[in-house]
Amino acid sequence: MQSSAFMLGTHVVRPTSPTERTAHRLKATLSALHAIQADMVNTQDQVRLSLCPGLVAIVQDDGIWWHSPRTLHPGIPLYVHRCTVTGAAEALACDYALLNPDAEESPDVAVP
Repeated sequence: MQSSAFMLGTHVVRPTSPTERTAHRLKATLSALHAIQADMVNTQDQVRLSLCPGLVAIVQDDGIWWHSPRTLHPGIPLYVHRCTVTGAAEALACDYALLNPDAEESPDVAVP
């Protein structure tokens, strides 16, 4: 393909995967309903959302999962998996509140 001085530069847009769309929806839901801001990092087969130190959600094609600050027994971490954005946002907001007790709590956030 020859280039011409008159050709406009084109911006290549990579199509978003279902995993990326789910991660964007989760980030938007956390922000809108719970005032929680998350940083996103996209890797080849998953998207990581970092909500705060100690709380990182992983979005993959099989759902959303993270290690909760809650424990089943002392010293045994609780592994959490949710299949829906709404369910994940609610549970993540509760875990966020446990890790950030001084943060201004939204009226919608309830600690279990």
